[in-house]
Amino acid sequence: MPAGRPDRDPGALRLTGAILAGGFSRRLGQDKAALQLGGKPLTLWVHEALAPLVADCWLITNQSLAHLAFGLPLMTDLRPFQGPAGGLLTALFAAQTPWVLAAAVDNPFLAPDLLAALAARARHTSRPAVVCRSPRGLEPFPGVYSVRLLPALQDFLQTGRRPTRFLEGCRPQVLSEPEVLALDPEGRSFFNLNTPQDLKRAENWLAGTGSLPDASGRMGNTGSKSGG
Repeated sequence: MPAGRPDRDPGALRLTGAILAGGFSRRLGQDKAALQLGGKPLTLWVHEALAPLVADCWLITNQSLAHLAFGLPLMTDLRPFQGPAGGLLTALFAAQTPWVLAAAVDNPFLAPDLLAALAARARHTSRPAVVCRSPRGLEPFPGVYSVRLLPALQDFLQTGRRPTRFLEGCRPQVLSEPEVLALDPEGRSFFNLNTPQDLKRAENWLAGTGSLPDASGRMGNTGSKSGG
């Protein structure tokens, strides 16, 4: 067992972690995976949230050489520049466990309680995926996905790229809005850092001088300033 990793329930679900970092980052104008927030790259924010729950954690990327410095296992997208659905495809293909816990690299404030609930729900469902519902609708990430979805996702990527559309066809287990609210009252797990303005909001929130948009996109009052 790696040093510093807490003992896991021996009956816990076996998971591979996947940090999806294969996008273009057009609106931000720089590589999200390496973007510094609070003195730490976004990749490591997400890795630290996933690591306690997974056997291995991969960074799924199209820039392997640029991301070697993170010290994480790297996997190059099988279908480059297909968005997060393409990154999920790579993770399902490479996983040596029955399930993948996937999160986007631009979600730095993942709530540990929410991630644990997703993993626990997957342990007790026959559905092929477990995701959350927010006021915006289904949230593909963070989510837990069975590797048996690989053929269906391969077929989907022939004609589409939006993960929400794929989810609608695979009948996932869904954590309801009230369940999600109880586990992540601030909705921080669904904050996407897409623009320079988002980066500024995140920096202000960490400094205790601002708010993050809630899951519906409105600015909300936050409590804890921990990024998980």
